[in-house]
Amino acid sequence: MKQQQSSGLAEPQPLKKVPERSSLLVGSLPFSNEEACMTRALDALASSLFCLPDGEIGEKSPAFPQGNRIAWVVYAIEKITADPTNWKIVKQPVRGLDGMATDYDHFQKLKPLRSPAEMPDYVKLGYDDFFRSSYPIFRRLREERNLPHLKFQLGVPTGFAMGFAFASQLQWIRYTYAFNTVIAREVNAALDEAGNDVIVQLEVPPELYAAYMLPKPLMGWALKPIQDLLSKINPAQIGIHLCLGDYHNHALVHPKHLGKMVAFSNKLVDEWPIQHKLAYIHYPLAEGLVPPPADAAFYNPLKNVRLPAETRFIAGFVHEKRTLEENRQLRDRIEAIRGQLIDISTSCGLGRRTPETAEKLLGYLAELVQ
Repeated sequence: MKQQQSSGLAEPQPLKKVPERSSLLVGSLPFSNEEACMTRALDALASSLFCLPDGEIGEKSPAFPQGNRIAWVVYAIEKITADPTNWKIVKQPVRGLDGMATDYDHFQKLKPLRSPAEMPDYVKLGYDDFFRSSYPIFRRLREERNLPHLKFQLGVPTGFAMGFAFASQLQWIRYTYAFNTVIAREVNAALDEAGNDVIVQLEVPPELYAAYMLPKPLMGWALKPIQDLLSKINPAQIGIHLCLGDYHNHALVHPKHLGKMVAFSNKLVDEWPIQHKLAYIHYPLAEGLVPPPADAAFYNPLKNVRLPAETRFIAGFVHEKRTLEENRQLRDRIEAIRGQLIDISTSCGLGRRTPETAEKLLGYLAELVQ
């Protein structure tokens, strides 16, 4: 007798009794300023958000008409590019209309003029300044909406991400931990002011890229920049955004399967430092403008994700190129694989989407947490 072909979908299991679904906004939003971003996010998702980013707009200028924070680590790279005392431009970027490099291959290339030991004394990236600007607005909006549980979400890269700007790969490696010192100093300044009211989100696309490139036995090397940064941050609530990259809506990592991502996540959890609470891990399941796969079997490795009991599993699948019903089917598919309700998100921040697309996705998220 011919055996019935499997669909690849895990057998449905009774869903565990857990709190209602929550939503996560990864970081950037394409609205006019940080207050507008936070307000619009709360209008759409207030009841389901457990933390709120400020939208990451930054300063608008003729050089950066949409803001200088809209493209993740590019903000920090531009910050050091503007410092000729400590950095020499070896290769100019090819810039687009937003002022940023047009793609991953056309970043500026820089040469440091200080040693790794000296550099932290001469670099200020300003993540703490953006926190100080946005946090009072966040607190006011939270009080107006009567959302005492809501935390402020502060997203930062690791020092490894700064390597996009280095002309030399050897210098990239040598300066990673120096930049971790700078980033930790600025995160700790925010924690000194707000403490447990902040969730620090670490965004790790170059580490995930390295994990996919390395043989599995060597994958632990990709964790080292994350572990070093965590060792320098004061005790905190930490979220991890396993980012595929989304620069100008184009991914850096193109996984054919989720096995490596799950193995990377599990190894990170196994070696998690005791001083920090792992608030969530966000798993990106779409690649920029490329929607999440329709193949059910692609998601099966998610059943092997190991997390502490208090850590949220956040599936980043919501995409504008899938209908609301297709997104709902994908949510249900992942929940069947996990055997539990899941928290949901897009695969990355929405700052590179149009405002109209962002509004559509906020609407999808509001529907899908029901």
